[in-house]
Amino acid sequence: MYLPRIYRQIALVSYGNEFLTGGVDSELLDRHPLLFTHFPILRNIDQGNLLAGSASHFLSYLKRLGLEKISLHSTSIIANYLGESELFNFFQAEDEFCIICHFSQQELKVLLPCEEKPFWQSYDNDGYPLYSDYNNYHDSVENYVLKDLPVEVVSYITEDLKPISWQSFFNEYQEKIYHFAVAQRFGNYPIPLTDNNCYEGDMYRLEEQFPVLPYNLKKNYASILMLNAARLKKQLDNESHIKNDNGDYWQMTENERLEFDTVRNILDEFHVLILKYAANQYQSSNINNHQEQHTSFKFTPKTQNSADFSPITAPLAEHETTSPIEPQPHFRWLGIVKFLWSMLWCYCALWTLAYFAVHWGNLFILILALFYAIYKLLKNLADREAHNSSS
Repeated sequence: MYLPRIYRQIALVSYGNEFLTGGVDSELLDRHPLLFTHFPILRNIDQGNLLAGSASHFLSYLKRLGLEKISLHSTSIIANYLGESELFNFFQAEDEFCIICHFSQQELKVLLPCEEKPFWQSYDNDGYPLYSDYNNYHDSVENYVLKDLPVEVVSYITEDLKPISWQSFFNEYQEKIYHFAVAQRFGNYPIPLTDNNCYEGDMYRLEEQFPVLPYNLKKNYASILMLNAARLKKQLDNESHIKNDNGDYWQMTENERLEFDTVRNILDEFHVLILKYAANQYQSSNINNHQEQHTSFKFTPKTQNSADFSPITAPLAEHETTSPIEPQPHFRWLGIVKFLWSMLWCYCALWTLAYFAVHWGNLFILILALFYAIYKLLKNLADREAHNSSS
């Protein structure tokens, strides 16, 4: 199944950071459906040759160069500084995203999704291609090139990575989007706080839904907002599609259409923020009544209101997170009774099986012995009669 690139990028950033810190092994990273169906490869921007051919090789190669973490950002912040490439076309539309690599010594570089330009292939004197056309070799690869980052965009990256209050952001999204009746009509309002993880794919076939964020993430704001925004956006696009003559948008009055367009514009702005925050700050988005999980990014935490989260525990080491303390189950007599009953049932079943096995087994042996004795008796009688007749 082909999914939008942004969901694969979120999976690459979230699972990739877990991989860089040892929380995810290479097998899980490379076998993740979002990264396996369109696995990322790293290409040389000047020559086009392959540098790394899977998600784990991709990140391991960059880690040897000093990579510490990766983050997701809108390509619009660097669109004016990209320039041209002889070999590749960069994806730099308004809804495209790029991945920023944070190396040691505070060095930043950008991973740009791209595709090969047609007919760039060069050949040697014998007519053999100097480099393979990896797009033709495998239609399910996703090309990335590593490029130096302009100093002018560092401030935008720093701003994107400032810690947020997920509860405040959730409340702001719900208030500004579902303030309009048209949003309540086509969306899911009030937003349920029940989803444990964000699964992207066929909404009606569970086996084709893939977890965008790491498996160890429990009920969280990031997944809930991603799902709600994606479903509302899809519903609005379907109702206003130019080929959908029966869409509600085309039956609306002028004022209703104006409200519809306003909701869609606000949703587009929020959607970009949700995707960035989900990839970069999903660690702190857990909905927990006891304690908040901290992000692994090295920035000064923003002061949060007591209404947003419960008191924050002592700071953790880098890449370390706390897990909620679950209450131990109480001692229950009913469980003891059920356990003893199951043990008694198993004992009776085994005893019955053994009894009948022994009882019918002995009877079978006795019957065989009786037949054998009758056979020997009849044989002896036949032998005696034959002996007497011959004498």
